[in-house]
Amino acid sequence: MKLSVKWIVTVVLTSFSIYMVFALNPEGQLRILFNVLTFAGIYGLAAIGLNVHFGLTGLLNFGHASFMGVGAYVTLLLIPHAAGREGQITETGLPFLLALVIGILSASLFGLLLGLPAIRLRGDYLAIVTIAAAEIFRLLVRDLESVTGGVYGIINFSDSLQKYRPNFIETFVSKYDLNAGQIWVGFLSWVSIFFVLLLLKRLNSSPWGRALRAVREDEDAVRALGKNAVWLKLQSFMLGAGIAGLAGVFLAFNYGSLQTTLFVPLLTFYVWAIMILGGVGSLSGPVFGSVIFWVIISETDRLAALIFENANGQQLAGVRFVLVGLLIMILMIFRPSGLLGKKEELLLNVK
Repeated sequence: MKLSVKWIVTVVLTSFSIYMVFALNPEGQLRILFNVLTFAGIYGLAAIGLNVHFGLTGLLNFGHASFMGVGAYVTLLLIPHAAGREGQITETGLPFLLALVIGILSASLFGLLLGLPAIRLRGDYLAIVTIAAAEIFRLLVRDLESVTGGVYGIINFSDSLQKYRPNFIETFVSKYDLNAGQIWVGFLSWVSIFFVLLLLKRLNSSPWGRALRAVREDEDAVRALGKNAVWLKLQSFMLGAGIAGLAGVFLAFNYGSLQTTLFVPLLTFYVWAIMILGGVGSLSGPVFGSVIFWVIISETDRLAALIFENANGQQLAGVRFVLVGLLIMILMIFRPSGLLGKKEELLLNVK
């Protein structure tokens, strides 16, 4: 496909997905739409970070949820919150913006620490290590109840972000009976996507970005030219991890509580599906892929209810994921490289 045709198809599919929100919901359409767009913004931001790893550098990272978790936990533990079985309250803390910067840097540092021993691995070996690291992180967070709140999680932290909410959001939600807190989180996630894409566009056209793509295509050739391929991959790992850490913070604020069950492998696989749907190696592809993916996830239960009228809730849940799988499979059959990706981007030397 030519680039212009790709964009036309992508815009049409995204617009049709949004239309389906209105078509399948006779009531509460705006509330459902903004809920979908908020999750799409958060997961789209996480998918952009994953695209830095896989799309730009060719790193098979299946532990992306751990980077999101590190960013979220570090940020929330540094601001006023309540945690643990007894809801132990911490009233003092850092200003939110400072805590957020530290959380993002902590996610990047975790990417560096994970990458130092693992980045020399290729293909499925790196994937196995990152999956294991994500599970180790989740289990440690669950067991360190005195620090992280364990299975009881962290609550009462939303005011640290919501106090910065501008008045125009209050005016808007009062007209349409929407959730002001969620609208603010969604707005920030989409603003973050805009600035992250600007940064990556500059980096992608720089010598550093070209070196990353060279590592992706032929790491041995990069070494032969005198470049430090390992350091380039570590830099990519840190950048993608930092972006994921920011997405993890927004995910926690959107839910209003932080639980270890948020950062299960399913979260990583959702992000992978979004990235592949939007197009591997495409900077803006994950954004469109995320919108379409979350419309599919949120609306297929209603579609299943229309198809199977007498099914109960448990049966509809199973049918829902069957429909999700079928819809994604159909798109992959006709567009195996994703909406805005290139076929050659899926070809990796992962020996």
